[in-house]
Amino acid sequence: MRRVEALLALVAYTALALWWLWPLPSLMATHSAYFSAESPLVVADFYLIVWTLAWGAHALVSAPWGLFHANAFHPSTLSLAYSEHLLGDAPLFAPVYWATGNAILATNVFILATFVLSALAMYALVRRFTEPPAALVGGFFYAFYLWRYDALAHLHMLAVQYFPLVFLLTDRWLEAARRRDGVLLAIALVLQALSSYYLAYALMLAYAPFLPLAFWRWRSRLDRRRLVGLLVVFLTLTTVVVVASLPYLRLRQLGLIPSYNREGDPPPIGLVPQIAGREVWRYLTGRGVGPVGYALALVAILPPWRGRQEPWLAGVLVAMLGTLAACGPGIVIGGHEYASPYRLVLGWMPGFGTVRLPTRFVLVAQLGFALLAGLGLGRLLDGGRRWVAWPIACVTIALAIWSFTPLPTLPLHAEVTGDELPAAYRWLAAHGEGRPLLDLPGTAFHEAARRMYLSTVHWLPIVDGYSGYGPRTPGHIDWLARGLPGESALQNLVDTVDIGWVLVHRNALPPAEAARWRGPFPRGLEPAGEWGGDLLLRVTRAVVQDRRANLLNPLRTPGGVPLEPLVECPGALRLAAPPPDPWPPQAPRQVQVDVLNLGGRPWPAFGFIPRHLVHLRACIGRPEEPPCVSLPIPLPADVPPGGRVRVAATVQGPFWAGPYVLDLRLVQGEDGPLAHCGVAPLRVPIRVAGRGASPPP
Repeated sequence: MRRVEALLALVAYTALALWWLWPLPSLMATHSAYFSAESPLVVADFYLIVWTLAWGAHALVSAPWGLFHANAFHPSTLSLAYSEHLLGDAPLFAPVYWATGNAILATNVFILATFVLSALAMYALVRRFTEPPAALVGGFFYAFYLWRYDALAHLHMLAVQYFPLVFLLTDRWLEAARRRDGVLLAIALVLQALSSYYLAYALMLAYAPFLPLAFWRWRSRLDRRRLVGLLVVFLTLTTVVVVASLPYLRLRQLGLIPSYNREGDPPPIGLVPQIAGREVWRYLTGRGVGPVGYALALVAILPPWRGRQEPWLAGVLVAMLGTLAACGPGIVIGGHEYASPYRLVLGWMPGFGTVRLPTRFVLVAQLGFALLAGLGLGRLLDGGRRWVAWPIACVTIALAIWSFTPLPTLPLHAEVTGDELPAAYRWLAAHGEGRPLLDLPGTAFHEAARRMYLSTVHWLPIVDGYSGYGPRTPGHIDWLARGLPGESALQNLVDTVDIGWVLVHRNALPPAEAARWRGPFPRGLEPAGEWGGDLLLRVTRAVVQDRRANLLNPLRTPGGVPLEPLVECPGALRLAAPPPDPWPPQAPRQVQVDVLNLGGRPWPAFGFIPRHLVHLRACIGRPEEPPCVSLPIPLPADVPPGGRVRVAATVQGPFWAGPYVLDLRLVQGEDGPLAHCGVAPLRVPIRVAGRGASPPP
């Protein structure tokens, strides 16, 4: 009987998902669907995720030992680790991709599957404690809500189908200690943790209150088998996650993945308490379970409580903890900021400091609210006639959908697939010989992400790439290539980095630059094909002065300066010209800063391994306040002994008029300010005034 009920629930959720995502199901092979396509960042994120899923599926069957050495950001190694690996999503994405080679179709099937399976998983959890109609409603609230509808571009955040299964299988293991439940629990935990680091942290947050309550519920049955079994499961999970995290730890060690809880660093916008709090409030008031869900959740937590077996308290604690975590390090109430438990987690959970968008932890809150909504309806229907329960469940879902209205129309975006893919890339798929590809001209980050998607046609190493933590090598290689097809520029390029192909998109070039690519070409740059505005050239130029190993050397800068902490660094900062007087309010202005090395050894400053690189920090703050914070400004060259390097720093003017200080200081990677070894900060008084300036509050 339960199998029939589950099958009917599967059919119902599939039909609901098809309606929810319409018209995408009618164009799944050729279109994507997500909101905010006018934002380059959203577009870039979408292509990055599609590429990541496709690379994982490709590497698992072609060269699994090179999984993390993805084809983007050439010549970087471990390039998959510049973003999420998403390996836990492979079971839903890879089969369609292997069968069709269409990454867009596989992505859309993945999206549809996450809605259906997430709802079905919550159905199974709620069904353990109440009747099928209430379980159907619980599954609906878990998978279908507006925050999730808005998140289609960040589709890796949709894969939350294992959360309810972890709760369910934990409860079943503690009840009966069946081996099958233990194995399935380990699989669910591993797949969920490997789906995303965000989801792995969310799983820990959700599991933290549930597990002790499950122990209490089955305290009379706790024995060695149950406890040892859970220990084996957790050790398995830990081992898999640690092994999958080793590439990230290596990049973190090299300074390529930052931590956002370091003193002196400005927080990402997602960690600003006011912004995070506003997004959480928006979720609670209009993007979550809505008034129908909240009403049912309230029914679930009303007394009497004695003797109740369903996990209503776990639902309450999970919803509360998820809401608090989504607020980030601070909670703003009435204009005052209060410390959040989030800061405690920062102190003991490895890697948690790399989280930039804590608002995504509303997924944990939704888990709690959906569980409570299902339990609440079950409580209302308890003791009633079963034939009445199903219509009530359907009406409840209809009312919930009505409360979400007006449901915005899902926008579709045509994608390049199949025979519409660029002919040059399709030719390279057959004749590329595994050689690295340089696309010219260099492009904005969202177009670089699109090139990553297009590289799924040929899977050659490409110079381009996009990620939240991407290296700076693409910009440098593009700068080296600006002199092409000149002979000296070609020689410098092949001496610096291994390149096998150059694909010139002449339609993207100004006419004068496009004319340079009509030929003739120097020796070692041979035309291989031409398709419309795309010109493909094979690079066969011999290396003369081999500097290729220097570009990403973890021990030395490309200029040969050792990458190590500076113990003594006598030096100074000087302004090449006075700052603007007055400084216009809210206006960015460029200041020229001279970095002077007065010692006898060079300072490492120019390179692509940030760990020990010296960089400039520049910002404007109040004289009486602590030093302001700013993002690092790279230096254009290593600083020679007894020499200087000039840095152009763009600094944003403050909003309010009045006296300020332009704060300039040198910092060496994560080794700290150079003030400790000989370079004092430079604090220059400035005055902010002018049209549009406001007096200080």
